[in-house]
Amino acid sequence: MGARVLDEPAVGGGVHGAAEELARGAVAIARLTVLGAGRRLDEHTHDTPYLSLHLLGSYREQGEAGEVAIDGPAAAFHPAGSAHADAIGGDGLATVVIEFDPSWLARAMAGAALERSRYWVGGPVGRRASRLARAWLGCAAPRERFAATQAFLRAAARGEPPAPKPAWLAALHDLTAEAPDGGSTADLARALGVTPAWLTRAYRESQGEGLGEALRRRRVEAAVRMLTQGALPLAQVACEAGFCDQSHMNRAFNIVLGRTPATVRAQGLARRAA
Repeated sequence: MGARVLDEPAVGGGVHGAAEELARGAVAIARLTVLGAGRRLDEHTHDTPYLSLHLLGSYREQGEAGEVAIDGPAAAFHPAGSAHADAIGGDGLATVVIEFDPSWLARAMAGAALERSRYWVGGPVGRRASRLARAWLGCAAPRERFAATQAFLRAAARGEPPAPKPAWLAALHDLTAEAPDGGSTADLARALGVTPAWLTRAYRESQGEGLGEALRRRRVEAAVRMLTQGALPLAQVACEAGFCDQSHMNRAFNIVLGRTPATVRAQGLARRAA
């Protein structure tokens, strides 16, 4: 069976999990999208090219580049007509998706290699993608955010291919999964046989975020998941997600999502991710 084609106009058509429109321009539209934990999207195509910027959660995508796993700072670009299928992880998925008018993008990105799907996972480009995603959730003028997105995509498309993931990263993920609080940098470094300074630097260079940033993001993911569980008091959500208190959780949500937990619950974003 061939890939399903999403029914989309030139700009502004429906996207999977569209939860909130962030900005609309003459040649592009940006949305916050949220997909539920464990959801699977069969192979499909889009009529418009788009850039996806990771915020929370994880997914595996199968397409022309093979299978790609994304669970942290990253960006993915798909030209119009590229086929791919997605499997969403256990914490759901939240991304910022910017759709472009195909003819405008071809002119704006002349000379950039965007004829096929591209992924930038971790590293310096992943870190810039994370900053851009948070900027889209902020209050800058839409013109500025669209300009920053075009600049990001142009630089990413013309940059060097991402470096392969280091072998020690899988061992580190196992160690952090075993520790209730993610483990201290000193303890993790000792278990890996490296210095804390080396681990801090190497992790940031590989993943596009620091160890502390990764822990904060995972706590926010856990809190978003718990916001779906009826009307749990926010203070209880904060405690069970590993935050010091509710104000600590509020600060983390504002950094990662540009919203408070109460706003996430009221807007229904958490329920969409359930």
